[in-house]
Amino acid sequence: MLLIINTTTQDYLEIILVGDRGEFKVKKIIGRYSQAEKLMPAIDKFLQAQKSPINQLSGLGVVTGPGGFTAVRIGVAVANALAWSLNLPLVGIRADEFSNNDDLVAKISDRINGLPRSKLVIPAYDLEPNITMLNR
Repeated sequence: MLLIINTTTQDYLEIILVGDRGEFKVKKIIGRYSQAEKLMPAIDKFLQAQKSPINQLSGLGVVTGPGGFTAVRIGVAVANALAWSLNLPLVGIRADEFSNNDDLVAKISDRINGLPRSKLVIPAYDLEPNITMLNR
């Protein structure tokens, strides 16, 4: 089983659980500006609802961006932490590399075969940081 995390959309986040035969289920969670609070509990509840213990995962995928800075950072950080802690292979894919969830699942599934365990994925931000100075 594969778990795919997508936090690149503005108003929601998606978790996709892919079965061994390529079938998949999607959980969409409304999460504008609350990805940090919602992602891990949503993964836990989704896996429980599917009767799929986390230790039965064979790999992870994450959409690396572009998207909101914090949302992308949270999705990639969670994916990296899960891959490292569970010693699983991890694939990152940019949002502009797939057209829908069928395409996303197919590309992650193809790329994950033969990858080393717990390889880190780097986020892909769409803009340079916009850090402003406070005027005092």
